[in-house]
Amino acid sequence: MELLLVLAIIVIAAAAVAPSIDGFRRSAVIRSGANDIRAALTKAHVVAMRTGRTQIFQYELGGGKYKVEPYLGGDDAIESVQGDQSSPLASSTSHPAHDKTLPEGMKFAAGDAAVESRAERVEREVSSTGGSVSWSRPILFFPDGSSVDAFIVVGNTHDRGIRLDLRGMTAAVKVSEVSEVKSLENSAPVSR
Repeated sequence: MELLLVLAIIVIAAAAVAPSIDGFRRSAVIRSGANDIRAALTKAHVVAMRTGRTQIFQYELGGGKYKVEPYLGGDDAIESVQGDQSSPLASSTSHPAHDKTLPEGMKFAAGDAAVESRAERVEREVSSTGGSVSWSRPILFFPDGSSVDAFIVVGNTHDRGIRLDLRGMTAAVKVSEVSEVKSLENSAPVSR
């Protein structure tokens, strides 16, 4: 009888703790996804400075795909081996872009990037390339170490997420705490 009583207490305690353990696991997955994006943004910043070529970060709003690729302007296309002037992006065989994905159950819930004069031409060319995936406004990293001001909210199916803010002058990434997606979308918009 005592053994059954002890087992019943253990089962009740486990049932009380299980939701908090599940919430902790979900938060860890969100942090992992946000860390992947922070690392991709930081890498794009470093690659732009190291190679002297503007890098483009884009993501699928409402989906889990993202990519980083170099921007090829008109002069780059003329000097390339293929001589292809029609493609402003490095999606040719010489620099293939590989789509990456967030962890299972994660998506890009919100985001935006500021439009500035030196990025307008690139944005026009990138948005005209089309494709099967509806990509976000490009987040650009320039060879001088700066980027455009931007924010990205990655979240899960339970409306919890993390906001990543990218500061244009230094390309520093600030990561928020796990919170409700709606509150993250509405906080401090990107300056225009």
